[in-house]
Amino acid sequence: MASDWFWETDSEHRFCYFSRRMEEVTKFDISALLGKKRDIIPNENLSDPKWIKHRDDLKNHRPFRNFEYEMRRPHDGTLLWIRIAGEPQFDESGRFTGYRGTGHDITQEKVAMQRLEESNAALAARNNELDQAKKLIEKTAYEDPLTNLFNRRAFERDMKQELSDDRRGLGLLHVDLDRFKWVNDTLGHPAGDHVLKVSAQRLKDTVGENGTVYRVGGDEFMVILRRNPTVDLSTCLGDTIVSAMAEPFHLVTHQVTVGASVGIVIAEAGEFDAGQLVNHADAALYEAKRSGRNESCLSTPKLQARIDDERRLSRDIPGALERREFVPFFQPQIDVVSGMVCGAEALVRWKHPERGLLQPIAFLRTAIELGRIDQIDRLILQTSTEVIDRFECRGIALPSLSINVSEARLADPNLCKEIESLWHGRRCQLAIELLETIYFDESSGVDQFSDSLRRLREMGVRIETDDFGSGRASITGLLRISPDRVKIDRTLIQKVVGSRKQRSLVKGIIDMCHALDIDCIAEGVETQADVDAIVELGCRKFQGFAFSAPLSEDDFERYLTGQKIAPQLMLKNNIAPHKGSFANGSH
Repeated sequence: MASDWFWETDSEHRFCYFSRRMEEVTKFDISALLGKKRDIIPNENLSDPKWIKHRDDLKNHRPFRNFEYEMRRPHDGTLLWIRIAGEPQFDESGRFTGYRGTGHDITQEKVAMQRLEESNAALAARNNELDQAKKLIEKTAYEDPLTNLFNRRAFERDMKQELSDDRRGLGLLHVDLDRFKWVNDTLGHPAGDHVLKVSAQRLKDTVGENGTVYRVGGDEFMVILRRNPTVDLSTCLGDTIVSAMAEPFHLVTHQVTVGASVGIVIAEAGEFDAGQLVNHADAALYEAKRSGRNESCLSTPKLQARIDDERRLSRDIPGALERREFVPFFQPQIDVVSGMVCGAEALVRWKHPERGLLQPIAFLRTAIELGRIDQIDRLILQTSTEVIDRFECRGIALPSLSINVSEARLADPNLCKEIESLWHGRRCQLAIELLETIYFDESSGVDQFSDSLRRLREMGVRIETDDFGSGRASITGLLRISPDRVKIDRTLIQKVVGSRKQRSLVKGIIDMCHALDIDCIAEGVETQADVDAIVELGCRKFQGFAFSAPLSEDDFERYLTGQKIAPQLMLKNNIAPHKGSFANGSH
């Protein structure tokens, strides 16, 4: 080969021959190398394992191939890489006489290889940087920076992956903190962030190896339970989460209790897609919050059917308002001393074109959540006015009519103006019934409604409070409103006969009303025994099925003109029901 040279050593491994080509290639002076051993020439660490092996090969007279080492050229100190091969030589008697071999300059190859290795190392470093950047991007894309939980994008990714395996089911828990907004708004965002971080850790500790926790919104978390979770495991985890979140959160200067509600859904393999699973978990969470919060709720076919039904109703409500399908039914209020109808309460019913007549329990909560309750209130006020007008045209004068007013309606600045325009000049006195949620404690919004209540009173409208004694109304709230009449809650009235404790409680409410010069009426009376017991306690006005169910306009007109009060439901002291009619304005 053009760049190869030949060499020989003696039996002591001393160089004894080089071909002239070696001097041309390496620039070493041949005469300076003759008589020297190879291992005194290199510019290397001779304790390197490759040198130890090479010396062992020489000692044992073994042939060798591709032994590489580096040297420094004497004339300029540049680096030279040499690759050698050698064969041991023996005389006729078998005595070792030395080695013969070839040498080859591999400097360019080594430099190219070194550059390649450096390039590969730089490329590997760059790849590592790119890999780290990719991981950081993925972390940013799939991890919530505040809680270090997976985020909504990761949740959607993992849900898709889990549902792609049609051999196993999974569970989904939707967790929502109950009072987080209060913490955030009242104590500030740092306090809110602390609550979120602690909540995330509590969720991770509770769920453990059973699933993965995700933060999917402000104070909302999702938990995916894998490996075909059972109903017992899922509901147990839901209850444990509720208990964990009920523990106080310790802030720098405060200790707060937040609580959480949990919606749970369990799905068999292939039963639901991701959207359906989330909807079912949302529906269960919604039910948990409806039921008072701080609890868990399992999605069931029955619950889902009811939620679906409510959703269909919510879609029907706007059109029903336009078509005036919400109509008033009237439940008479009786003064058992005079035997006369002293008024009535207008109660809403929905004449649904497909489902027939719907009671408030079927749609009222949906209307409230839809934000349509004030519109329904307005429509009932308008249609009740029209009924009263028709009655008065026929000579039927109802003493008073009570109409329920929601908190949203009471907050409407146009309420007083509408009532004045609708009711002005009518002989029937209008009474506004306030739901107990408006006045149940001192922190409620009584003050914000005080101006509306004052203006209504100036217009001659009576103010009544509904469901007093239900457990939510308070005496303080009652005094602040100072109503014209109190309606004693039906849950108290219906237990008077069988409970001395309830009887004493109702007696106390009646006596309080008398002391404050507030009229009172017992609602929900169903039997003669109810009437007799409550009359003995000092109440003379009643509303309930004992006298009449809520009636349509036509039935109520017949009731008023015929005075159909059953004689056996009047007082036992032989006060007979009034036989006269309301016709011609008679009361």
